[in-house]
Formats: sequence, C-alpha cells, structure tokens
Amino acid sequence: ELLEELKKIYDTEKNKPELRGATTDVAAYRKKIAVILGSSRLLYFDHQAFSRDYPEWELFNFSAPVTAPAYYAYILERIQERGIQVDLVLMEADAFQYNDASSAFERSNLAYTFDLRFVLQYFPYFRRDEVSGYLARWLFAAYKYPPRLDQIYDRLSDPLNRFNIALKELDRHQRENRGAGRSIIPRENWYELDYAMLQGTALRTIAWLYRPYLLSDRQFFFTEKALALSRAAGTTVLLLRPPVSRPMQVAMEQDSVLSKSYREWEERLHRLRGDIPFLDLQNHPEFYCNTFVDASHMSLDCYHALLPVLMKAYLDFHVTR
Repeated sequence: ELLEELKKIYDTEKNKPELRGATTDVAAYRKKIAVILGSSRLLYFDHQAFSRDYPEWELFNFSAPVTAPAYYAYILERIQERGIQVDLVLMEADAFQYNDASSAFERSNLAYTFDLRFVLQYFPYFRRDEVSGYLARWLFAAYKYPPRLDQIYDRLSDPLNRFNIALKELDRHQRENRGAGRSIIPRENWYELDYAMLQGTALRTIAWLYRPYLLSDRQFFFTEKALALSRAAGTTVLLLRPPVSRPMQVAMEQDSVLSKSYREWEERLHRLRGDIPFLDLQNHPEFYCNTFVDASHMSLDCYHALLPVLMKAYLDFHVTR
C-alpha cells in the first residue's frame, strides 16, 4: 500500500500542469522524494514535522522491525520497477543486520516481507531450510504460530481491550503518516530513566541479535545490490548507524568477541560503500542523544534533533560533489 501511495504522489508531482511539455529539468520543479529504509530504530520519524519543516520534500518511511539489507534491495527494486525516481534514501547500517548466526532475518523479513518472485530470483542466497520455511508460511500461514482462539475471542468481544486499541491506533497512525511509526505507550515522550533497566534490555538485545555472531556474505551482497540500484537511478544514499544507550554501548565494547566482529563488519562496510556518506550517530559531532525508551531505541525527542542533521548531510554531500 505504501508503494502504491508513493507511486501516486510521484506521478502527481511529475505530471503537474505547469510541467507538461517542459523542456527544462522536471526534477528541479517537482517535490523531492525521500525514502527511509531501516529497522525499528528509524521507525519513529515525525512525518508531520518533516512536512512542515521541509515543504519541498515528500517522505516515505519503509522501516520495519528487524530489517536486513535484503529488505532494502527488495523495496528499491519494487520502487524502480514502478518508474519512480527517488532523490534521497536514508539507509540504516548496523552489525546486527549482518548476523547469519541469528534467526532474526528468517523470522522477520523472510517470514513477512518478500514475495515468491524475490525468493526465487535470489534463491542461491537463501538456505534450504529458510526457503522451505518461507514456502510453508506462504502456503499455510498458521503452520508455526497457530492462532490462539481464546485470545482472539477475548479481544474481539471486549471493545475496551487495551492491546487491541493500541494496535488499531498504531495501524491508523502509520497509514496516515506514510509508514512513520508511533509508540503504543500512551506517554509518547516517555524515556527510560532507570540505568539498571537499560542494562537489562541491553543484555537481552545483545543475546538476541548479536550473539553468536557470523558475518553474513549474503547481506553484503544485498547491500551492494541496493547501493548499485541507487547509483543507477541517480539517488543519493546516506548510510546511518543509529545510536544505542550508554549501557548497551559499554556492554558491546566490553565483549571482546563481539567488539572484534563489529570492527570486521565496519571495515568491510567502509570498503563497500566507497564515497557514500556513513553517519555514525553514536559519535557524530552534530548529533547527541541521551534519552532512550530501551537500550537500543532512542526516544522521540532524538528524532526531532536528527532531522536537521540528516538534511544538512544531504546538502553537504551535493555541495562537495
């Protein structure tokens, strides 16, 4: 649905009456289009604030929980086959997305994102058990996670069920704000003040996404694919590493095995990206975030501070070209 909305907006901009038959560069007169490709760490941009502060831009956020570069390649292929010219892609890059020892990729993107065409097109880059699992989900959606009929009944029969209300509100917000997420916590500006709680969520996140760690050749292949698609389309790409809380940063640095793997991932990514800017938001001179809702997700206030940094990086990149 978001792809189709993007197509509709692009066609509207491209076919403005004042641009019909124009001999000048149409792209210089239509609104520019920015696309965000990330995990839940880039999900909560304020779409309305972006539209107000940058009226010459249209923003679409395709971020989803626990994404990987294969997802980015998939979305960019679907965008380009629709003939859409994107001006800016903000693409997340973090080591957890390149971990083949974790089941996160199989349980997220492979389970819920790709169509059969994409899986068959890149068949050599998926393991046999992953493909069989994908086909089983595709043919029999409830084969592994059977519905709990008692909970379904309870939620549907109770109009004031808080979980149901929160999910409906989240769905409504994302549809009205072009994919931008919304916290289901009623106090949206809330952030965690308890250092021990941040330490606890840091250790759980590391155990889930980073340990053990096996650097993924296929995700580097899909990264290269996504960057090649962007270059061919003349799209500017900014690679972003979102910040994590201080307790999580310390825990990862003190883990000798993980810190070594992280350096290897970073070195390989830098060799691959060439002249594409890489914004390490953990150590960025113009950005600082010290409020987090858990160990690895920054608070909404940090998103407000991040937008000007990203747009400035886009302008600086073009000034230096």
